[in-house]
Amino acid sequence: MVLNNCTVCAVYESEQGNQKRIQVKCSGEQIILLLNREQELSDTAEIRIDFFDSQIGCVKAYCGLAVRRNYDASIQAPWLADCDILEVIEIVEGRRSLRSGMEKETVFTGSSQEEFTGVIQNIGEGGIYFITRMRQQCGDSAEFSYCFVENEHRMRVNILREEVFRDGRYGYGCQFLGYPKGAERDIKRYLHMRQSGRIW
Repeated sequence: MVLNNCTVCAVYESEQGNQKRIQVKCSGEQIILLLNREQELSDTAEIRIDFFDSQIGCVKAYCGLAVRRNYDASIQAPWLADCDILEVIEIVEGRRSLRSGMEKETVFTGSSQEEFTGVIQNIGEGGIYFITRMRQQCGDSAEFSYCFVENEHRMRVNILREEVFRDGRYGYGCQFLGYPKGAERDIKRYLHMRQSGRIW
């Protein structure tokens, strides 16, 4: 499988779902994981890895790894792991729609009506990606209010995927669950205005 634009992946270190965030270098069908030390990963016949590709989406797969020392001066990592995708389990949240980066702190309401704070990192026609210190569950829903252009809308999203960061934060890719009246139009207008530099 060819990854179009992937620079990071999440390697599942155990069956309990513990993840390690690793940088990735892709060239055609060649996938290389960049390691800081020899013992960061080991040779593995089959391990679960999620690749985060900005064009394709989240590619969930089983992979084989072969760790080796790096002798290529153009790659800034002392150790590498050659990665072979054995089986693609699922591809989630393909991003063919217009999307824009942002950083907006927002109050969310979770499935159990609990409130928590998160930072929306990017938004698209189909959903958002946000980071929070309050762990959520994939499949749960959340709500937030946002003024895209002139009108504030109460948006509801479904959590599709999770990233676990070492500093105790969690990242969530979400899909909009329907649109309040006028919201879809305002989101598209907002995205086009950000892309053209008319708003920040």
